[in-house]
Amino acid sequence: MHSNLPASGDVPETSLPASPRPRPPIDPALIDFDAAKVVRRLQQSGHLAYLVGGCVRDLLLGRTPKDFDVATSATPTDMKRVFRNCRIIGRRFRLAHVFFGRKIIETATFRQNPRPESEDESDLLIQRDNVFGTAEEDARRRDFTINGLFYDPSAGELIDYVGGLDDLRAGLVRTIGDPDIRMQEDPVRILRAVKFAARLGFTIEPATYAALLQHRGDIAKCAPPRVVEEIYRLLRGGAAAPSMLLLRVTGVLQVLLPDLAAALDDADPDGAAASARLQATLAALDRVARAATVPPSNAFILATLLRPFLDDVLEPNADTPDASAALVARLQPHLAEVRASRRDGERARELLELQRRFGQPPRRRSRSFALARRDLFGEALALFGLYAEAAGAVPATLDGWLFLLAGAPVVVDEAEPRPAVGADPDRIGGGSRRRRRRRGGRGRH
Repeated sequence: MHSNLPASGDVPETSLPASPRPRPPIDPALIDFDAAKVVRRLQQSGHLAYLVGGCVRDLLLGRTPKDFDVATSATPTDMKRVFRNCRIIGRRFRLAHVFFGRKIIETATFRQNPRPESEDESDLLIQRDNVFGTAEEDARRRDFTINGLFYDPSAGELIDYVGGLDDLRAGLVRTIGDPDIRMQEDPVRILRAVKFAARLGFTIEPATYAALLQHRGDIAKCAPPRVVEEIYRLLRGGAAAPSMLLLRVTGVLQVLLPDLAAALDDADPDGAAASARLQATLAALDRVARAATVPPSNAFILATLLRPFLDDVLEPNADTPDASAALVARLQPHLAEVRASRRDGERARELLELQRRFGQPPRRRSRSFALARRDLFGEALALFGLYAEAAGAVPATLDGWLFLLAGAPVVVDEAEPRPAVGADPDRIGGGSRRRRRRRGGRGRH
């Protein structure tokens, strides 16, 4: 079906960013104080407890983890007794969220692979995942060796049951166990392999790569919300451009988004031009995401992904009788293919609709300031600047709109915050903080 795809996990070195190799021991200064406190409290209560997964991987690479997870021998009931600031969540598998203000340290009991070896192997897709186990069993049920490392911050000890440290040093993404079985158990692991290879600049180990190619069609068996969320993670983490390259090279994009893949066909001159525009746009998104104080929203990711295909509709001087209706007609099939939620799709449409307006300078002062007060204004203007950067030509109108973003007072709906990419959370959408609502009526003393 995809005979032109490579048969191994090798990717041209120029396509992925270089990544530093691990240099243990881990610097204690990089470890979150509250995460270490959770581990220490559990150990003092007689339980095994370790930092686990992606945070250990990133610490070994000298990166600052975005969050810290803990694995422990304590059951959810035990954790509730140890931590008063704890909430038990989950149905498929119960987890403990330990709260420190707005920060959450997710703590999970050691698990084992829920599929017995004697079970029928005609369908390996995991339907349940709620079996407690030992620390080693927990490490071996994880997806990739680089995510199966444990670290005890109290003793400064690294626990490696799966050879993850060697693969970190070699720059390899390798499944734990038989890759054919692991990809069938949870085909979303295919997307995760792409994500880690792109984000870390690693190579997918040959057997894992072969299993990825063989079972990519099984992604259709997964729940759409899980797949969509993994796509957002792929594009949000500062490696959207190399992730898209790997999705295309492996043929996974043809499975996920066949219409988008067809539009990027390099054999067609229009497809080659669209591919170049999209890669430039995603590269600009990566620069923004890496510098942002808050991550891009789902709607912003959607709008960025679709923006390179809408030049004719969003041209400010285009003679279109009903530009809004034309935009909706163009967007609808794409949003349906991505399976975006109605909320994210509508928000993405609003962000894109404003792009035509930004192509013209602010005119009537009152109307422009009214636009700047909208909560989506900062996010929409960030998209305008991002796409202008990708195109290599910054419109003269941008300065006028940036002036409005910096000075317009704005009221933000705190129940549904919508941060602009890279914006200070207290100045979302531009302007000053939200004024306190006055309580009581005129006659109240």
